[in-house]
Amino acid sequence: MDNGASSYLRFLNDDKEGFVELVKEYKDGLVLFLNCYTNDIHIAEEAADETFLKLYVDKPKYKSEYSFKTWLYAIGKNTALNYIKKHRKHRFEPIEDYYYLSDDIDIEAEYIQNEENLRIHRAIRNLKKEYARVLYLVYFEDLTNSETAEVMGKSLKQISDLIYRAKNALKSELEKGEQNG
Repeated sequence: MDNGASSYLRFLNDDKEGFVELVKEYKDGLVLFLNCYTNDIHIAEEAADETFLKLYVDKPKYKSEYSFKTWLYAIGKNTALNYIKKHRKHRFEPIEDYYYLSDDIDIEAEYIQNEENLRIHRAIRNLKKEYARVLYLVYFEDLTNSETAEVMGKSLKQISDLIYRAKNALKSELEKGEQNG
């Protein structure tokens, strides 16, 4: 039992510390992954919080044929997509919310520390959403192709093809950035 499964099972057996460990271990990565769907870090944070709330309240059964991270990210993806559908109408926010944006912690900058990874991360943002998602899961979250297929709801062949096309698109984007930079 690796990858968070033991912490989740401890939580299911009334050890609240197990849940705290899950949130600490997976929240930042889950938020960044969900941001690939929402294009808004604040909505991604809300969707991640809602995902953890589902775990805490509903206590869904963990299927051990998948890694815990794969299972959690699939729940997170579905939660984010449902959130987007539910809040599809225009969101109006008070202008006061924008005065202090510079005070917000940039978790992306904390997560991606060295300059080369930051350059790659910026290039990934310019790719098609599906390319960004598959690259993020495989290279930043270290999921296997089969785990990525499970999270994205695609076949293993589709993931292999998608990774190939995404890597070529990323290479082109990075080359374009070098020419402009």
